[in-house]
Amino acid sequence: MFVRVFLFSSFIGAALAAPPAIGVVTASGHFTLERSEIWGNATLFDGATVETGAASSDLALRNGVRIQLGSASRASVFEQRVLLQKGVGQVIAPPSYEVDAAGLTIRGMAAGARVRVGIGDSVEVTALAGGARVSNRSGALLAAIPAGRRMSFSMQAGAAGQAGAAAMRTGCLLTKDGRFILQDDNTQEVIEVNGPDLALNVGNRVELTGRAGTARPSVAIATAVFDATSVAARSQGGCLSVAAALDARAQVTGSGGTTGGPTTGAETGKAPKGGGMSTGAKVAIVVAVAGGGAGGAIAAMGGKKSTSP
Repeated sequence: MFVRVFLFSSFIGAALAAPPAIGVVTASGHFTLERSEIWGNATLFDGATVETGAASSDLALRNGVRIQLGSASRASVFEQRVLLQKGVGQVIAPPSYEVDAAGLTIRGMAAGARVRVGIGDSVEVTALAGGARVSNRSGALLAAIPAGRRMSFSMQAGAAGQAGAAAMRTGCLLTKDGRFILQDDNTQEVIEVNGPDLALNVGNRVELTGRAGTARPSVAIATAVFDATSVAARSQGGCLSVAAALDARAQVTGSGGTTGGPTTGAETGKAPKGGGMSTGAKVAIVVAVAGGGAGGAIAAMGGKKSTSP
């Protein structure tokens, strides 16, 4: 009797200690579940590692998330996230569910978003439906990928971008509320910028080198501060439609009163580099948004011509 009670108690203890079942995994061939070779289907427990061979596997979670692992892929699956370790994974999930890959966190941008993530020499993220947001380990947004678009990230990208780490930003440099701002070409994120030689490049598409700041942005639409150490123009002008969409300016118009703040063209005795919109020009602006970026048609009436949109 004592032996039976002991065995029954041990069985109950082991059952209580086991991770909860979160779904099922099926395949048309063999796959490995927690180092055991399985044929057909099996119950999926929280934190279990699934590895495919020649056949892909389908994972159906009880919370409605659907995951497909391609051949020669491996992932650890949890109720609220999946850690892709190698190969390719495709996820249909709400924004609350995350895909982790090489230090990157990928989330869909809408309910039922469909995202494909592959690990090779780089991490390739494809937003098949609903769009996707890609962040690094510190939570800094690296990219907002619209539906139907694909982006690749270096294997080091997941560790970059935290405050104090060297980083690079590219996009339109503008002024708003007496400060410099930039809309990132990759993420469409608006950041507030401090640094040298900014006034000379307002209205241009630029490449900034520097570090993510720790201060809170002063400009309401900015989500972060970037402390630039250098700025290089990638193209002259081309930012009027972006400025219109952000209610910002593509030329320097007033003193910001802070380090790196804007100074007027009148104060410097010359127009800012890139030739922003001339004073007094009356402009009719039609802005269209396509492919996640701002574009537009500019028609100038009276005064001198402005830069190209």
